[in-house]
Amino acid sequence: MLVVTLLLFVLPGAPQARAEPGHLQDRLKPGVMAVVWPGAETLGPEEGKPPAIAVYRDGKVAGYVFSTLDVVDAPSFSGIPFDVIAGVDLTGRITGAKVVFEREPHIYQDEIREPRLDTFLAGMAGAVSRGGKSGELPPAYVAGATISARWMQSSVFDSAQLVLIGRGLAKAKVSPPAVDVDGFKQMSWDALLAEGSIVHKVITGNDVAAALGKAKIVGGKLDVPLPDSGTAYIDVYTGLATPASIGRNVLGGDYADYFGPRGKSMIFLPWQIFVASKGPYDFIDDLAGATRFDRLLLAQEDRTYRFTASQYQWVRTGGRDGIRALDHAAVFTVPAGARFDPLKPWRLEILVNGQTATGSPMSLTFPVDYQLPASHVLMPPPPPAPAWIQAWSDSRTNVIIEAMLLGLLTLILANQTRLAKSRRAHRIIRDSFLAFVLIWEGWVAGGQLSIFHVINYMTAPFRHFEFGFYLAEPLIVMIVIYTGVSLLLLGRGVFCGWLCPFGALQELLARLSRFIGLPQWNPPEAAQGYLWLGKYVSAALVLGVAAVSIDMGLRVAEVEPFNTAITSRFTRAWPYVFYACTLMMAGLFTERAYCRFLCPLGGILALADRLHLVDLLKRRPECGGPCRLCENSCPVKAISRTGKIKTAECFQCLDCQVEYYDDCRCPPLVVIRRRADRADGGLIPARANAAPSASKIQTPGEFKCP
Repeated sequence: MLVVTLLLFVLPGAPQARAEPGHLQDRLKPGVMAVVWPGAETLGPEEGKPPAIAVYRDGKVAGYVFSTLDVVDAPSFSGIPFDVIAGVDLTGRITGAKVVFEREPHIYQDEIREPRLDTFLAGMAGAVSRGGKSGELPPAYVAGATISARWMQSSVFDSAQLVLIGRGLAKAKVSPPAVDVDGFKQMSWDALLAEGSIVHKVITGNDVAAALGKAKIVGGKLDVPLPDSGTAYIDVYTGLATPASIGRNVLGGDYADYFGPRGKSMIFLPWQIFVASKGPYDFIDDLAGATRFDRLLLAQEDRTYRFTASQYQWVRTGGRDGIRALDHAAVFTVPAGARFDPLKPWRLEILVNGQTATGSPMSLTFPVDYQLPASHVLMPPPPPAPAWIQAWSDSRTNVIIEAMLLGLLTLILANQTRLAKSRRAHRIIRDSFLAFVLIWEGWVAGGQLSIFHVINYMTAPFRHFEFGFYLAEPLIVMIVIYTGVSLLLLGRGVFCGWLCPFGALQELLARLSRFIGLPQWNPPEAAQGYLWLGKYVSAALVLGVAAVSIDMGLRVAEVEPFNTAITSRFTRAWPYVFYACTLMMAGLFTERAYCRFLCPLGGILALADRLHLVDLLKRRPECGGPCRLCENSCPVKAISRTGKIKTAECFQCLDCQVEYYDDCRCPPLVVIRRRADRADGGLIPARANAAPSASKIQTPGEFKCP
């Protein structure tokens, strides 16, 4: 009856099952416009692809208002597309955003998160649409609904960019890398040399002589005779002069004379290089003057370029430092039709010319390699990281804590025999672990796995499928993977008994109820068998309705109190809180009543429990007949009268294993101790950690088990 009452409340809870795209003008209420575009004067018609409404100021278009539902129709946690209306100005900045429709289970009708979501979206005002972020509020501001907030934020950015692209106000593709021709940073000659903006090579007389020998030229005559052995024949410097941070620093005040007025950019003008040298060999032939340049050429890959007088500009030398301190300097313009790419490596080839002994012309080539440093290259802005990557980055601390928690649980399960041999250690470790799961994983980190996630994972491939969808909640992903592996190996009880925050809340409340002496009731075994069916019926109902209607399925899934008691921390409307509190009160008198008889997630896990491979819980032939100690000690009555553990109903609490190893309570062990005592003629020493009240299996004066 309680569940029926709740469903009667939640099923008609929203007048609209999902938002309908189109007719944006009808959704632009005054309160929405006040947030989305404050100060808007007039609005144009809804038009264009994607559809948007122009906003006018002073008679001119100032930007656009759009709906994420109309533009990207983004997936959501609930599977029902949300509708966020937002604005973007002509520079690509968000002017404001407001959600007008959503059915996110962790936000909808939540008295705390709904206002926080409004504040978070409004805080996007001023953010840049192309991969921008809200500078004021992170998605985690909407605590417990971070993923939904992040998806809404990303949808606003994506929609804004598409609206601008559709109107020619932004580029659809990321621009390729480009030379930073306009950016300027003051740098010295030595600093430019150090970073590679200027390259330097010394060609000595020995280098030329060695090249002559390698070419097997004997008796030849060079245009410029070789100097003394080991001294410089030509000391050459070169680099790309076009970037302002290179050209202006190299040429100084004469920079404008070589490049002319730059306007906004020189991207479409020919590229220019500078060459400077000192030494007896001048890269300009004195006899030819500035009409023919036979002593150098530009090469890139398999292409070479020679320069003419129209591509040459002399640079004044005779100064004290930099290029002015050299003997010869010039700026050369790369031919306009050349397929020269300044971003790729190129080389300046110094040609040492002369004649052979027979009078034939000869030429020796000495390359000077050049690669424009990255500091002078404009890279395209990186594409915004997918929402799931940002979610993992923002959750680093929680991911580390969760990994440690799962690692600790693995150690507990791997060493459960040692743990079960100490009743006190078992109780301290288990209660502490459950308390941490409840407080940190449930109430702080929001790591409550629920039937919502099962529905989403099952339906995602049939709607807006994205790989990132499955990775968007870091803690849930970790818990799902761990639960899947542990379910296959050990059964349902690992998650339900150790990792479920609501299960932890129920068990801790049950321990409190027993401590204060509240009466406990468990149904007879036959009746319990029928009650167990409740969770399977609940799971079938939720999944069946979800298969017909996601919206209705999520409403029926409110049979789970997790969203109210854990994720929202009892901040929802009163029927939800009343329902959750009633279930917890039932758990005070029947331990884990909800988990055992009603939980749809538990029903799904219990069905899959049939596949588990390993049984770590130990049993003896005496279990169930004549001994029923473990059966009576099991708080959830998952042990049948035959002594068999029904793993589909077991929560792996290890209480039965504590009894199994207690030689003051387990009858087979008591018999063994009694025989040993009689053989030794002594008394069994007292055990401080043994459970009290073992009178039924002790003989007075024979044992000292308290």
